[in-house]
Amino acid sequence: MPTPWNKPESDEESPSAIAEPIYEGNVAPLQFDRILNFSEIDQKSYARNVRDRHRDRDVVASSKVDSTDIDVFCEENVNVYNHDTTDQPSDYDIEKELRKSLIDERLLNNLQKVKVERLNAVQRKSIRTVRDGVGLMVEAPTGIGKTYAFLIPAIERAMDERRKCKTVATKPSPFVLIMANTGTLVKQLFGRCELILGLKCMDGVNPIHDIKVDMLVAEHRFTADSCDIVFCTMGKLKATVESGDVLLDNLKMMILDEADKMIDTAAFGMDVEWILDQMKEEVVRELQSCFFSATFQRDRDAAITLTPLQMKMFGGKPWKLVHCPAMPGYITQHVIRLDRPGRDLTSHTWIKKMNIIRGLINEDLKTTDCKKEGPYKETIAIFCETIQRVAQVAMALRLLGYNFRPLCRTITKSQQEVTINDLEFKRIHGIVCTNIMSRGIDVSSIKHTIIMEMSSDFDTYKHRIGRVGRDGFGGKATIVDALYVFMDQCQQPAPQWLKEWFERRHADEQYY
Repeated sequence: MPTPWNKPESDEESPSAIAEPIYEGNVAPLQFDRILNFSEIDQKSYARNVRDRHRDRDVVASSKVDSTDIDVFCEENVNVYNHDTTDQPSDYDIEKELRKSLIDERLLNNLQKVKVERLNAVQRKSIRTVRDGVGLMVEAPTGIGKTYAFLIPAIERAMDERRKCKTVATKPSPFVLIMANTGTLVKQLFGRCELILGLKCMDGVNPIHDIKVDMLVAEHRFTADSCDIVFCTMGKLKATVESGDVLLDNLKMMILDEADKMIDTAAFGMDVEWILDQMKEEVVRELQSCFFSATFQRDRDAAITLTPLQMKMFGGKPWKLVHCPAMPGYITQHVIRLDRPGRDLTSHTWIKKMNIIRGLINEDLKTTDCKKEGPYKETIAIFCETIQRVAQVAMALRLLGYNFRPLCRTITKSQQEVTINDLEFKRIHGIVCTNIMSRGIDVSSIKHTIIMEMSSDFDTYKHRIGRVGRDGFGGKATIVDALYVFMDQCQQPAPQWLKEWFERRHADEQYY
């Protein structure tokens, strides 16, 4: 990772680079050598380096592997329910083999090039529902393949609408809107769509130019011409609609990825509703709404409930729920208990957690027969709650010789994408990140997530550990915190083994 400053070549120390003691007393103040002179920072060279690396990123062709276990689990456990809570017959489906379920040969060929040969039950039943023009909710664990479940029918719908459309729009007027909660996720979905359309530089693909796709995210110039599928963040979409640079008159389908966040009024729900209010009444009436997430709001009986925004989007029309439970044992979870901190510095919680994390990293290096400096066979994601903690942990690990990088919102978008690309191709050993990495980001090389600090939201915890369960891979998650207390405070049922373990460890203690 480049550093944005140049170190002096001379062996002579500059007088300004030494901090002289200015206090006298029993304890001498610390003296620092080679204090960073901010006037030496070469920001232009650093920005140019990041831009060049961003431009030359490798293409992630596919991370798909043979996921027979997932396919079998989906076949046995996926259910489809109608809006009136009645079960849909089990034969509500499409063909499992791609060559039998897709009509467009170009689409079939491009999907095969990214190693998609068959569809699991979640994908098939979702595609069938979208093709039927019915509203859809999909609740399935992370890594199950929800992206293909909405990208394939979205592309089909856009191609069909483009063939039927006889008018030429003077401004972008998409048929399909695909919305997500972060720009990084939007760019990833857009890149996956380009792969399916054969628009990436790959051998043997059949480019599909029947439709145009683009994205509305920060630092990206949106097209001024017609556009059929738009991938967008809410802030950028709202600003573009307000300025009149995109029209919603031809909109037929709205897809919300990470839908639990998108419909949450404390997050993006009010913005989504504002977008609906800008549409013509007939557009809203005919709009097909699709929601994809690993978690949805539930009532006291653990049944999925619709929010007022979802009811408005469905508009009283029929809709279906495709549900897949979590696959047991797919992600192995370990809990490490921290003893009570003592009075000495070495027993401080921060020091204990850093020693544990260091041990976990060394154990992974030993298991994979790798060295600190690489090359690496798999990568690690360490989750913290604050930007400050990310900086502290990342700096500590780098000073110890581990090849980790920080990932949080204070880092430029280009550098974030370079870091994620380097993580995917195992050029670094891991990242220390905030929740910016917890949802939707698809990096197949991550095999271990370490939760250093718990989030206040239990759903976020589930999304965090789901970073290792991508596209047919399993993995492990280690929690260096009070998991049982966290689950109890979130009113989540804890497994019996965890409850018994906690009670044995804290037999004489009160934790609340």
